[in-house]
Amino acid sequence: MWRSQRWLVVALLLLAAVPAAPAGAETLVWREEFISLDARRWDHLVSASRGGNSEFQYYRNSRRNSYVRDGVLYIRPTLTAQDYGEKFLYTGQLSHLDCNLSPCETYANKDIVLPIQSARIRTLNSFSFLYGRLEVRAKMPVGDWIWPAIWMKPARQEYGPWPASGEIDVVELRANRNYTTPAGVSQGADTTSSVLHFGPNATYNVWRPAYWAKNLAGIGETFADDFHLFGMVWNETSITFTVDDEIIGSMTPPEGGFWKLGKFDENPGGENIWANGTNLAPFDQEFFIVMNVAVGGKYFPDGWINFPYPRPWNWTSPHPMRDFWERRHDWLPTWCGEDTAMKVDYIRVYQ
Repeated sequence: MWRSQRWLVVALLLLAAVPAAPAGAETLVWREEFISLDARRWDHLVSASRGGNSEFQYYRNSRRNSYVRDGVLYIRPTLTAQDYGEKFLYTGQLSHLDCNLSPCETYANKDIVLPIQSARIRTLNSFSFLYGRLEVRAKMPVGDWIWPAIWMKPARQEYGPWPASGEIDVVELRANRNYTTPAGVSQGADTTSSVLHFGPNATYNVWRPAYWAKNLAGIGETFADDFHLFGMVWNETSITFTVDDEIIGSMTPPEGGFWKLGKFDENPGGENIWANGTNLAPFDQEFFIVMNVAVGGKYFPDGWINFPYPRPWNWTSPHPMRDFWERRHDWLPTWCGEDTAMKVDYIRVYQ
């Protein structure tokens, strides 16, 4: 009996010697190391809706566009003509997709079938979170008119449809190697950005006060040269974005929240749709993770300069996608194998 009591005392003393976790210490609550592409975690969006930017790809669930190898996720754009032939672009239809309205129609005498295939995956049905720290180790693609993104959408439209319930863009990048604004500021594969979208409706989508960028042009590198650590720290009062542990921007909304920041009391006026939330609303609800690679679209602005060949489409044209495709000899040589893929090593969420 004494021996049992003695061991109990020793055990209690050992437990007492273990230091308690410090106040505010983080706990790893979710991780993805990409041992495989787990369909229970990652839902593939299958759509040709082209988003709000009139992009040139449709998203599908194919291991040509999304796959895992050696612990790394690849999301890679491919050419529709490689699977269906070039004639299909002019006479075919994508009726096998749940793609909403006109993109499913035959494109003869309008434009062509979406010339690019890609993937968009999300944790819509498996994981969402409110507040914490997100880490993503990833290597960006390089190739003209490729647009990779790692971002977050609200799990529920608590405040209404986009952008009323918010959007968090952790990483966005234009993968052109030589791409600048008219003023000569580099905006290609050497520049990544983070941004918050918010507003009462799609007409009033505000993002400029909550946009930050990190540019490597000064050191002659791009985000396609190696893996980088992209991060977000999100708490009850602020959202902060980091690249390789360096803060690139932070938003603590003023009194009155994002309604005041967006000057929505002045335009369009009316009732504050986030009045029942916290000062961080609409970013006070759970969000899930989205990753995709798009191609083309309005994310590549009029007037910006690409070298050596200018943007191969114009929005005044009745067939911008056909123009893009038929000038592929200007941009396709910049697409070099798996260099066009966004590669993701891991994702971790701490709270």
